[in-house]
Amino acid sequence: MPKKPEAKSQKTSSARPVKRTPTRTAKAAKPAAQKAASKSSPKASQARAGTKAPRTQSTQAVTQLVDALKTHPQQKDLVTAGQQKDQLLRSLIPLYLARALNLEVTSGTTSRFWGTFGVSYAAPNAAKALRMNTGYAQETRKGKTITSKGVRYVEQAIKQVRA
Repeated sequence: MPKKPEAKSQKTSSARPVKRTPTRTAKAAKPAAQKAASKSSPKASQARAGTKAPRTQSTQAVTQLVDALKTHPQQKDLVTAGQQKDQLLRSLIPLYLARALNLEVTSGTTSRFWGTFGVSYAAPNAAKALRMNTGYAQETRKGKTITSKGVRYVEQAIKQVRA
């Protein structure tokens, strides 16, 4: 077996050493941080204020969904079904409750709805479950609404929980 040639020794580089700038002291850094904090632009404040409106609408939607669930005759069965690891079912139950309420249910609303019952369900998972399983929900101007196929799926899951 032939021998591998020995690795040549590395040459020292002839590059100039890098000059390092002295770091700022904590006292010198404070005034710069205070200046940056005090310069809050009015545009940024308005943009932040505008993002709070959808959150309150979503919070109201969650409250309406929880109230609808409390008045539903199969409340315990729906919550038990939602605690199973079926993402499609978790996404459809809020739509099932909202069909008579005429309100917009987003993936964030679905996530916060299940959070009130101690079920962690991320909003992207809610959106993906409805996107991957076609025919259970349809897109309308007010967001997603449940179809008859979705209603059958939820009611079948409720029957399985009872059995």
